[in-house]
Amino acid sequence: MNIQMQLAGLGVVFFLLCFYVSRKSVGLYTEVFFRRTMVVTLINVSMDMMSIVAITNRDSIPAIVCMMICKIYLMSLMWTGCCGLLYICQDIYTGATRKRSLAIFATIAVIGNLLLLVLPIYYYKNGNIVYTYGACVFSTYIFCLSFVILTLVMALVHRKRMNGKRVRAVVMWITVWLLAAIVQFFNNQLLLVGYASCIGMMILFFELENPEAALDRETGAYNSHVFLKYMHQLFDKKTTFSAMQICLEQRESAMELFGNETQLVKMVKFLSQLEGARVFKSVEQEFNIIFDNEEQLESGLQQIEERFREDWNGVCYDPIYIVLRDSSLVKTAQEVLLLFRYYNQRLDLVKENKCMYLTEEMILERREFREVEKVITDALAEDRIEVFFQPIYSTKEKRFVMAEALARIRSVDGSILAPGYFIPVAEATGLIDYIGERVFEKTCQFIKEERTWELGIDYFGVNLSVKQCESHNLAQRYKRIIQKYDVEPCMINLEVTESMSIQMRTALLNNMEQLIDYGVTFSLDDFGNGESNLNYIVDMPVEVVKFDRDMTKAYFEKEKGKLVLQTATRMILDMDLKIVSEGVETEEQLLEMEQLGVHYIQGFYFSKPLPGKEFIAFIEETMYKQGM
Repeated sequence: MNIQMQLAGLGVVFFLLCFYVSRKSVGLYTEVFFRRTMVVTLINVSMDMMSIVAITNRDSIPAIVCMMICKIYLMSLMWTGCCGLLYICQDIYTGATRKRSLAIFATIAVIGNLLLLVLPIYYYKNGNIVYTYGACVFSTYIFCLSFVILTLVMALVHRKRMNGKRVRAVVMWITVWLLAAIVQFFNNQLLLVGYASCIGMMILFFELENPEAALDRETGAYNSHVFLKYMHQLFDKKTTFSAMQICLEQRESAMELFGNETQLVKMVKFLSQLEGARVFKSVEQEFNIIFDNEEQLESGLQQIEERFREDWNGVCYDPIYIVLRDSSLVKTAQEVLLLFRYYNQRLDLVKENKCMYLTEEMILERREFREVEKVITDALAEDRIEVFFQPIYSTKEKRFVMAEALARIRSVDGSILAPGYFIPVAEATGLIDYIGERVFEKTCQFIKEERTWELGIDYFGVNLSVKQCESHNLAQRYKRIIQKYDVEPCMINLEVTESMSIQMRTALLNNMEQLIDYGVTFSLDDFGNGESNLNYIVDMPVEVVKFDRDMTKAYFEKEKGKLVLQTATRMILDMDLKIVSEGVETEEQLLEMEQLGVHYIQGFYFSKPLPGKEFIAFIEETMYKQGM
């Protein structure tokens, strides 16, 4: 019975090992140690059966041979337990810590093996029941159980560092092994440990180490998960490499390609044959390739460019290549991935040669971008987004009648970060949506708490980002906020920009209609700084048009600028719309804008944007001077 169980286990591990080595592998630490663990398990089960045969026939073979066969089995059993521990260390530790932990545990296993050589071993045979016992066997159990328990404890303690699926698989494996060891310790007749090791290998294989899981099913290339893990390993080993991303300039062509499995397979086969190339397909439907060095990269790039000048089954593609010559310029694997993503969205920077080489300056730019992104996310999480208000002056009423709410970030040290520092990054990452809604809510809260209508402020202008305008539930969310603070809707004016695409207008118009019916008004912000401003004035139900600061500046500095603004002003006035001129900084500019017919003035001539309390003080002081 025992040999039958061992034979079954041996067959399982043998076929798993054959399947495993027949599939291509990128060479991850976990792959290497899983393969080693399977080999040790195979040896262990084989020696288990040989020890049974040796004990059964010990009268006909030399005693030293029988003893060594049995002890080699026990040594392999100890190494099976140790390999499990070494396997899990690949996920938990990195760098010098990983090497140190491997050396420590391997040394313990070697000491244990040396101890087995000198300890006595005894045999028991009664019919079909065959086993060993004595100090040698007892020591083996102590070492093996120590390795197994330590593996289980480490998996649980460091589970946050590991993939959750890996933790579950390792716990299952160790639990099966541990239960078998306990049963065999108390009942030597049941030789279950070797068989349990085989079952454990099967669990790990199907849960974690199936080579097919590392491959993209359509193309046969490695998938994006393996791409990141492999780069992590290269950085951990301090091995420099070169990398590139192949992306198609025309997204329609990309979709056509990635919908054609035959072409994909041919393309991956071609790329995989390049010297030193490891090909990965990204989730975004690009190809990432890692080369061992820069020479291989340059040679590979030349071959790829030549091949792509030809067609693929009658279809031509026009790739753009993002190239990282030297990985030592980058700190982490994650940064490589983020660099590719970042510049993949900036393919307009690519010159005629269709190659974007990532320079040190470009890498620093992306690193600074990431730092600013973190500043924004931290500020949102810690509620350090503040609202400043810039007063807007009525040329007719000769007083301040409204204000624009502007986002600012209070840094940890208490200083205020300039909007030019974080707004571009917020817009690029989509974080501007969260900032915009936070500013809107704080503005409503400010109106309610400070009773600003009593100071003659008719409404506050709040900017809407392009992404916010795309949201189909914007109107519902903003109405809920207005109701939360019991603010009159007429005190809210939402400023939309003319930079949004035609595709966004349907959603925007729907939101505008709902909010206008509710009592909110709209302004067209940054007039003169977009591509289709005349269409916006015609199409959008806005009540106010705001001249961009640059447009105001051009009026006073360029003759053409003056003519454009004069013409625009007449046109807007004929439409019975109100005009705000931004960027007014001198009394002369104020007077000219008044003579031109502009209704409202916003700029540093009156005030820079002010924190809430200072804004209230400014308005109250102005009212006092005017005797109001």
